[in-house]
Amino acid sequence: MVRKNWPKFKRGFYGFNIERLAKAKKEELLKRDGVVKNKIKIEAIVNNAKKFQKMKEDKGSFSKFLKLLKRSEDKEAIKILTQTFVHIGKYTAEYYLHSVGYWR
Repeated sequence: MVRKNWPKFKRGFYGFNIERLAKAKKEELLKRDGVVKNKIKIEAIVNNAKKFQKMKEDKGSFSKFLKLLKRSEDKEAIKILTQTFVHIGKYTAEYYLHSVGYWR
């Protein structure tokens, strides 16, 4: 479903612009076409955008955060990622880390 509807999701979520998502109101997003109509998922997206921004401020970039994760054991990196972001499970975290070339 996600792959099929990706262009709609991208439009609905402001082109995945972190700054706009971090400032977005849940009610506003729920009204937009192309947005999943699940309040819990919307809250997670807004919270994660805020965390992403904070991480950018604290570490300089998300890439630097990922480089710091490389110092951790694989299971610890997954744990950090799942505890840092909302609604990110261990399989999603592992898949993401694989997709960005985290694994050695």
